[in-house]
Amino acid sequence: MSDALLRIAVTGVTGRMGKEIVTCVVEGEKQFSQEIVLGAAITRLNAKICGMDVGVLINNDTLGIEITDNLESIKDNFDVLVDFTAPDISIEYLKFCVNNNKNIVIGTTGFNQIHKNLILNASHKIGIVFSSNFSIGVALISKLLHKITQIIGSTSDISIIETHHNRKRDIPSGTSLTMQNIIANALRSIHSNKIMDSNLDSTTYSSASSYNDILIHSIRAGDVVGEHTVLFAGPGERLEITHKASDRLIFAHGALRAAFWIGRDKIGLFDISDILEMDTLL
Repeated sequence: MSDALLRIAVTGVTGRMGKEIVTCVVEGEKQFSQEIVLGAAITRLNAKICGMDVGVLINNDTLGIEITDNLESIKDNFDVLVDFTAPDISIEYLKFCVNNNKNIVIGTTGFNQIHKNLILNASHKIGIVFSSNFSIGVALISKLLHKITQIIGSTSDISIIETHHNRKRDIPSGTSLTMQNIIANALRSIHSNKIMDSNLDSTTYSSASSYNDILIHSIRAGDVVGEHTVLFAGPGERLEITHKASDRLIFAHGALRAAFWIGRDKIGLFDISDILEMDTLL
């Protein structure tokens, strides 16, 4: 194996996103086939699949990489950790990465403000790409939202409608909270009286959640991968911006793109828009 190859550790390999990312790396999806390799596969503590070859998990040939719950035993096998698990688990992985000088991509959602502060503090020591959504389409919408809100936000009723599969735990979604925060910051920039405070915490919401007149409606049904609509309703007209994800592969591609971008050496806190250099586009 070439030293130039970036070795990825994937957590939560039995989960939807973990399995998708492992498959993406192993099958050499798109531009990463010659640049990224799987270095380690990680699962929850004492899981029954510990010791299984990860290739079996994704219906592939054996790969010589055993699934493990012991990070210490595989710390020399990877350069960047990619994590889509749960908030408390992600924080433990983050602490391990800080202690072992490993960069990390975090796609977990549902963090509270204490978690977010820990991530921010860790970014002074290692490189972190932290995003609630790794879709290029959602990143583009997020940029557009700021500009649209500055123009019509103060005269519109604003709502966000998000739909996900019925097993998604966090309500509302991390993506909808990110959108809400973008809108809040844009309103603040034009001194709108709609917004007083933007300290958002995903643990305090229900299926219909209002934050200073920016309402989020959350739907959990079937096997929907993810849909987000932002509605600006003004006098005599309304504007709707919608993103629909039909395949988790787009999130896997985005996460791997983030891992390749952050590499071994970058330090700081970044999100998907930094990777896509969106400030130069919009």
